[in-house]
Amino acid sequence: MKLTYKTNHSFDGENDVELEITYEYTPPSPQRGPTYDCAGEPPEYTAVEAISLLVDGVPATHDELCQLDECTRLYEEMETHGADCTADERAAAAEYRAEMRRE
Repeated sequence: MKLTYKTNHSFDGENDVELEITYEYTPPSPQRGPTYDCAGEPPEYTAVEAISLLVDGVPATHDELCQLDECTRLYEEMETHGADCTADERAAAAEYRAEMRRE
């Protein structure tokens, strides 16, 4: 799922900049199996991969992209944002299905 996350961040520890991060979010999946012909598959963990980065509305430099990759806090925030968006999407789908059953 491709998402966009906006936040403020300081690369140098002094000056805050506005970041707009476009990223790919893959939610976790539980362990599957075992079945008759397969021993099962292990669980898959959440995956977050930054696709693009705008810093104050301008495409990021190579150095800024490298700093983003080193910032665990931003990846944790993107993971939380992705989980919230996925939960909202699932809730909306469940509400839609319930509405269709009522009609």
